[in-house]
Amino acid sequence: MKLLENWPAILIEKPEPAIVVSDIHFGFEAEFRERGIRIPSQTWRITELLIKLIEEQEPRKIIILGDLKHKIPYSSTIEWEEMPKAIEMIKQTGVKIMLVPGNHDGNIKKVLGNAIKYASSSGLLIEGEKKFFLYHGHRWPNIDILESDVILMGHLHPMINLRTDVGSIIKKPVWMLMEGDKENIAKVFREKYGARLKVRGRIKLIILPAFNPLLTGISINNIRPEDRLWPLIKTNSFSISLAEIILLDGRSLGRLEHVEKLKDEIL
Repeated sequence: MKLLENWPAILIEKPEPAIVVSDIHFGFEAEFRERGIRIPSQTWRITELLIKLIEEQEPRKIIILGDLKHKIPYSSTIEWEEMPKAIEMIKQTGVKIMLVPGNHDGNIKKVLGNAIKYASSSGLLIEGEKKFFLYHGHRWPNIDILESDVILMGHLHPMINLRTDVGSIIKKPVWMLMEGDKENIAKVFREKYGARLKVRGRIKLIILPAFNPLLTGISINNIRPEDRLWPLIKTNSFSISLAEIILLDGRSLGRLEHVEKLKDEIL
């Protein structure tokens, strides 16, 4: 497994080469139009980026960790008319497409039908170089998460605010890498579902940046404790302040607790 340099994407090489991305949000422009802000459709720009990534890495499969579409609870004209065509263009590269549905993917089967495969929104366990648990992150995962070594998650569109020497703020998409304790996750399964579990060991969590380059996201160095409501974070298994923060170009900024001291000379 590796984070792909200059791409908000992960390559898993076994059992077959697969690209993992998250938060494409086809049709996000419709929300701005409803507010009176005209943004041309970005469907083909995003599709071209996906195809470029596929041609560069030559995967057999692409796995999307939720929010392939944007509009909720219904679907916009862009999603109904353009998204199926975009999916067909991507499939012409020869890849299989799987979606682990996110909170924006309601009724997506009505739009795409059987053009792609669908995993459960509570997550998917695959075995490659390690055991990977893939899901969006908006809901509680299924119990397979406890069998995994690495969790891959989207949903947050993590970005970092960096203050420069002249006082301006630069906002950049980032990766978040954390390590936690399986026991705290298992405790929730025991308390909520009465599961009889004995689990030991550590587990890694990688939160992917949004694939859509025009989306904003959560400013991870401005999160208040009461804002940390994602199900996995509520288990206290993972410490956000100890997360390693990595820019898309591969440079590590170190732990989040130290990032605010950084200046623009590192950018």
